[in-house]
Amino acid sequence: MSKKIKIQDLKNPLLTDVQQSAKDYGETIKLNLTAGAIINSACNNTGLKDFGSEDFVERLNILMESVTNDTGLAGIGKLGIFNDQIRYAENRLKFEKFKKQFPQYENEVISQPIIIIGLPRSGTTHLLNLIASDSRLKSIPYWESLRPFPENLTSSNLDKDLRQEIAFKEYENFLQTMPLLKSMHDMHPNHIHEEIELQAMDFSTYLPEWLAYVPEWRDYYLKNDQINHYKYLKEILKVMQFIKGPKKWVLKSPQHLEQINPLIKTFPDATFVITYRDPLSVVLSTATMLSYGDRVRRYKVEPKINFNYWRNRIKILLQRFTENYESIPLGQRCDIFFHDLIKDNLGSVKNIYSKNSLEFNNLANDEIQEYIDLNKRGKHGQIIYDLDDYEVNQSDFYKSFEFYFKKFNVFKEL
Repeated sequence: MSKKIKIQDLKNPLLTDVQQSAKDYGETIKLNLTAGAIINSACNNTGLKDFGSEDFVERLNILMESVTNDTGLAGIGKLGIFNDQIRYAENRLKFEKFKKQFPQYENEVISQPIIIIGLPRSGTTHLLNLIASDSRLKSIPYWESLRPFPENLTSSNLDKDLRQEIAFKEYENFLQTMPLLKSMHDMHPNHIHEEIELQAMDFSTYLPEWLAYVPEWRDYYLKNDQINHYKYLKEILKVMQFIKGPKKWVLKSPQHLEQINPLIKTFPDATFVITYRDPLSVVLSTATMLSYGDRVRRYKVEPKINFNYWRNRIKILLQRFTENYESIPLGQRCDIFFHDLIKDNLGSVKNIYSKNSLEFNNLANDEIQEYIDLNKRGKHGQIIYDLDDYEVNQSDFYKSFEFYFKKFNVFKEL
């Protein structure tokens, strides 16, 4: 039985010495939150200048203006976002360099990938890691998603390099600052991550919403067609596949819920796996995780504001998904309900494989079962998510998501 953990100081955090030091350090840093400053840093750090298409500059400027407008974001929160954008810009520069050196990457074909789409906190990460245990599939370890391109592009030793060392050091520092996040969403460098870090290289994702209050960025992102950004993602995947196989992908991102049309156009032969879960559990879990991180990231922790923001944001995700669900070809669609996944991991995976050309063989069974045995739910403790922290009217909440429950017959957990 996993250890139950209740965050007693969620609203009024008692900071550890490490957390306070990190927060104090952030206030000493003077940042120029502009696209120009990010671009200059990336060019200086890499010695490269070619970003490919520079249409991203407008998007990056809008994002940084939105971050600047978030007056509740503490210095360390701003620094984290600033450094992330520099890393994405550096990755973009290296991507362009690679394409010039190895134009033959264009011959790579992304064929019949398995793509998991579903609400955040609905089992998508667990399902991704289950399937990625099958060694016949290619996936993205977190360390590689952070820095997709090796420094030495011609090196044959791609299993151990500086990128992994950096990621492990960052992970150790992260755990010192945010130890309980390991129990909510462990970001171990070797765990399999979603492709949104790759999409961020084109500076058009919903990822910034997880790190700051950026409604201007959200509205800009939502009103623009994302097809070119999904094509950009596909090019990155082709390069990564060219660097090192296998040739068949398993991917996942909750963002895909609101981007069904560009997703299908970009990966027309994919198997699309949709996870379903009670949105009240999803929003409750999301708000708790973000509120815990806010003790360092923001000047003030406001769990209710987090809950209400993500209540609305999850509703947008589900409304857009519900409108476009029928666009997913029936033979390529696999519905997985959270309670079924928890009861029967292996059965859920077999169901997915039945929709794809990949055979569920003895090797897959053994590898996936080994992962299940080593990664029981609550392995690092289980956070207690408490509705009382948010003053939620349960009846009103469920009424606002009635369209989702009626359409998909989702089980209410609370």
